[in-house]
Amino acid sequence: MGKPLSLSSLLEDSRRLTTHLSSSEIPSVHRNLNLLESESRKLVARSVRTSSATASGRTLLDTRAQSLLASSGVDTDELTENVASSAVLSAFEMLQPTFDANVESFLAQQQEQSIVNAIEESELSTLDDFDRQMSQHMRLVWEETQRKMFEELGQYQGIGLMAAGAVGNRESACVFDLVDERKVVQPRVERYAKVVRELNDSRVATAAAVGRPGALQNYDLLGGLEKATAESSQELRSKQIAQVWTLLGHYAPGAGNGAGLVQGACDYLEQTFVDHVDRVVAQYPHEANVGGVPSVHRKIEGYLRVLFGRLGRVPAFLEVFNNDAIWAHMFMLYRCGYRKELLKYALEMEDIITDSDPGFVAHLKAFVDGAPASRQTDLSVGASSLEDPYKAALYKVLGRGSVPKKTAAEVIQTTEDYLWAELAVIRDKDCIGGAASISATSLADLQALMLKFGPAHFDPNGSNPLLYLRVLLLCGLFEHAVDYLLQVDRFQIEAVHLAVLLVHFGLLRTTASSAAGQPSLSASNGYLSVSDAANQQPTLDFSRVITQYAYALPDSSADDAINYLLLLTLGTGDVAEKRVVCELAIVRVLYERREYAHFLGDINPDGTRQRGYLERHLPLLGISGHEQFAQTVIRRLADRSRDEGRLADTVLLYNLGERYNTVLAVLCKQLGEILYAYGNTGIISDGSATDSTMGLDNVEGVARAVLAHYKQREHIARSLDTRAVSTCSVLLTVMDFLAFYRKGAYENALQLIESTQLLPLNEVGAAEAGHYAERVKMLDDAITRNFALILVSAMDTLAKLYAGLRESSFMDNVKQSGMLELRKKARCLMVFAGMIQFRMPSDTYAKLNRMDVFMN
Repeated sequence: MGKPLSLSSLLEDSRRLTTHLSSSEIPSVHRNLNLLESESRKLVARSVRTSSATASGRTLLDTRAQSLLASSGVDTDELTENVASSAVLSAFEMLQPTFDANVESFLAQQQEQSIVNAIEESELSTLDDFDRQMSQHMRLVWEETQRKMFEELGQYQGIGLMAAGAVGNRESACVFDLVDERKVVQPRVERYAKVVRELNDSRVATAAAVGRPGALQNYDLLGGLEKATAESSQELRSKQIAQVWTLLGHYAPGAGNGAGLVQGACDYLEQTFVDHVDRVVAQYPHEANVGGVPSVHRKIEGYLRVLFGRLGRVPAFLEVFNNDAIWAHMFMLYRCGYRKELLKYALEMEDIITDSDPGFVAHLKAFVDGAPASRQTDLSVGASSLEDPYKAALYKVLGRGSVPKKTAAEVIQTTEDYLWAELAVIRDKDCIGGAASISATSLADLQALMLKFGPAHFDPNGSNPLLYLRVLLLCGLFEHAVDYLLQVDRFQIEAVHLAVLLVHFGLLRTTASSAAGQPSLSASNGYLSVSDAANQQPTLDFSRVITQYAYALPDSSADDAINYLLLLTLGTGDVAEKRVVCELAIVRVLYERREYAHFLGDINPDGTRQRGYLERHLPLLGISGHEQFAQTVIRRLADRSRDEGRLADTVLLYNLGERYNTVLAVLCKQLGEILYAYGNTGIISDGSATDSTMGLDNVEGVARAVLAHYKQREHIARSLDTRAVSTCSVLLTVMDFLAFYRKGAYENALQLIESTQLLPLNEVGAAEAGHYAERVKMLDDAITRNFALILVSAMDTLAKLYAGLRESSFMDNVKQSGMLELRKKARCLMVFAGMIQFRMPSDTYAKLNRMDVFMN
């Protein structure tokens, strides 16, 4: 026989059916006998409560109690039903969690809860992201505002009284002190400004001749700067700035950081050494003993005699032939850049040189002729054969042989000699190539080394800051050179013009115009920033340098400030972006100086136009005519004046830019503001109250004069927008209406408001009032925002006229007809007010109703 079935066994079997479906993510449904029993009891309880409320006319109350309560007005049957429907026992049961046996409802509840949780988490995450982004934005805005504020206030840290080692640790840019104690522009500033004016005049002439801006400029900017520096020698108390211009004269425009740059640096160092030799020979003529018209070799021999003069003879460790230090002579020739003379001298001394260095002359001939390194023979020399320091130095700069560094130290002692030796090897790397037994230094390595040394290495006492400047320029570190010189208080003016010259030559890497004034992508020092993290190429914020210098010029030098800002279009790159930056900078200067007629021109009474100073330089901004000029510079300046609340400047500039409709729009907006202020305060102003903020004494008077002027000029009247003219005329008429209203001239006021056709005062039908209400939607905002004022004032005008007629001593027929006409107009106004579809102040209708009741 089979095993007898029971409820317990069935329950156990059902549990085993789902053992293989167990999962931690899916909750189990507890559906057991206890649950069935509980649900059964609830079902029975509900049925008992329903059936026990009333059963076959029997009541749960005693008959006497029911009679007593009935006599007191208590409905015992209703009370019994309410008590029976109440589950009193369940209120005192122990509350325990119960499990829903309906799987579908459970899953629906879980899905709904999941959606709610996801929405809450998304909301919290969005709020956190918003708070974080807002905090970051506020921090960036504050930092930018703080930076601009410090620049305006003049916070900077120069090195006038600081050690040179402190250079590079500043966090804020310098400012330019361009006036002396008497608030007079320094003469040095005026001399450099003259050079910039001449440069811009030349650029304009070239652009006009060629037909395109940015063409090759013929002005000798370097010569102009040299002249200005020479005239300022007493103020500078230093001749090293002139040496800087001379150094830059050896760099061809566009040389960049290639072979042209190294060649120019070597040429400068060799030329300065030739000048040094000439000065020494001229200073010690007896010791040099070079004769009347000495040759190159005689000068070198004389220089060496002076150099060895203290010893009285040629040092014993030098290789000498006929009292002539052969290797010293050849090194000095190469140091002066006399390559051909060096080869000629070596060929004359070939027999002597071959004894100790057999392959030197052949190698030198191939080297001077520019033969590739693969066709040259390497020189094998040992330490014993390099006892002559000049021989070791010559081998070093020729890039041949293993030359210990210390062997040439006695010859290469100065900074100029060291840089020349390194740059000469870099210059001749094509001839040295891989055949050299020593590794040639690259220009990048030399630049990194000089930056590592820093200004403290070359000028530890801070007495000669221009030495490190020349080091930077010789190494092609033009961006660092300008940034360094800007930190030296004495030479900040020269630093600005150094940057101008380098940009003019195409030697300066400048920060993109769009990034000017924005936080750099990497650490920045002064005006330097590294925007290309891969190449680590520094750039100079040229636009910031020029704009700060131009803003520092006094008001008396406004023309010079404009000329300096026009330099922002120099150089290569995004020309359109440069012009936008230049326009914005010029707008700022014009906005602060407010000399509009001088810079932007003016319109004569006969309608002819007078050109301004800035219009002469429009080709530098890429502007071809007055129309484009009006749409760029004048429009930007007018928009800024409008945003800043300078109404007089705004009207003037928009009119100058021939934007006559905009002039009317500005005037209409201001007239609307005056009416709105009157509606709130009850005091109407003629515009004089706005003098401190708007810069216009009488807005209403100016509006009338401008409107009349435009209507009288036929060419202007043709370009005017009819809607703008109508709006301005209506606003002026409304102001006249309010003026008569305030004076008590109600009949004149009523005539004026009727002439505006804003209100249906001449119509009595509801249909006509509806047409007027539809026209209100098309009115300008300056009128609609004051419509409640117009309505109430017009209604009050009717009420005052009505009261006057009622109290007058006219005949009854005349009085009654006039009062009836006023009541009709008032009633039409009420109908019209109810049809208006925009919101008005809440008390407007109350005021209208009160006056209407008074009249009716």
